[in-house]
Amino acid sequence: MTNSPCGRFRSLALSCILVLLCPLVQASDETQIKLIFDAVRSQYPDVNLYCKLSDADRRKVVVQSTLQLANKGQVSDPYVDGPKAGALLRQECGVLDIPTVDKATMRWMTNEKPLTFDSEVGRLGMFTSIQAMANRVYVPQEGTGPFPAVVLSHTIGSISPHLLVHAKDLLAAGFAVLVVDTYGPRGVKNGISKILPTESAKDAYDALAHLQAQAFIDRNRIFQSGYSLGGIASSLLASPQGAKALNASGRFRATVSNYGGCVVSQMDVLSADSDRPLLMLMAELDIEASPRLCFPLLDNMKAAGKDVQWHIYPQTTHGWDKAENNGYVYRSPSGETMPYRYDPTVAKDATERMISFFNRYR
Repeated sequence: MTNSPCGRFRSLALSCILVLLCPLVQASDETQIKLIFDAVRSQYPDVNLYCKLSDADRRKVVVQSTLQLANKGQVSDPYVDGPKAGALLRQECGVLDIPTVDKATMRWMTNEKPLTFDSEVGRLGMFTSIQAMANRVYVPQEGTGPFPAVVLSHTIGSISPHLLVHAKDLLAAGFAVLVVDTYGPRGVKNGISKILPTESAKDAYDALAHLQAQAFIDRNRIFQSGYSLGGIASSLLASPQGAKALNASGRFRATVSNYGGCVVSQMDVLSADSDRPLLMLMAELDIEASPRLCFPLLDNMKAAGKDVQWHIYPQTTHGWDKAENNGYVYRSPSGETMPYRYDPTVAKDATERMISFFNRYR
């Protein structure tokens, strides 16, 4: 990546950190580009006020407008149309030094400041909440370590009670746990309109670095498990290209993706170059992260000798472990709907598969 135009530009000025300012040489819908352009201009009727923002702030305005429109189904390919709208806006501001970058490189870009993690070690109590666990290492009740550890990455809906259930199960199985809160420290409430998927992977790598610095953690036995948005991160974390692009200080021993999917906004998040053990747990009826988009890639990876496994739960939907979201109705950009159905049997099986998978490499 350092030899790409975007990589060279970023090393000079960090202006290509966010995908939405790196134009693509691809066909895109001019109407959708104009929608993004107009959405930004509606926020800044006086374009000079927009142009006076820093590069980073201008990028955030464009990315938020693009993802909001994509969430409403008005932009079908934000990773193509967003950059082109960003380029037009830069031209409005008289900024013409726009580097070119391909779509494969764009998926590794982030735009948020790194998270910080609590140095205090926690032990689970009767009244410990998932919010209290956020961005702090919790260790099993027994033993002094060094412990194997698991980073838990939340859904697009932020940290919620289902992660507390998983944390308890992992602690009982002898793992230290670090639940990453990607939203709270950044004041994000509606993640789908503000946070790029790669941000979750970058936060997981930062959590990994924090764990590796702890004497009571076995730095060679650190795993990650993600859910929905966090499950996308699980797939991204298996790629050595991603580790290099995100400046990772180390790699996870293995990762588990729970209803995370393989493709997001026409962007591949599972890579054929993956070199870390990966388990993908998917739901047959999931239209939010459809298992069918993972094939034939998974079959091809398996045939090539990659350590990738998967299981598809029949008659199951997205968010099978989230009792707190049971009955929520997801609506796709095309108007198709899917109710979340909490399934305790599937949730229990998925947890058992996760722990068994980690224990193979423990």
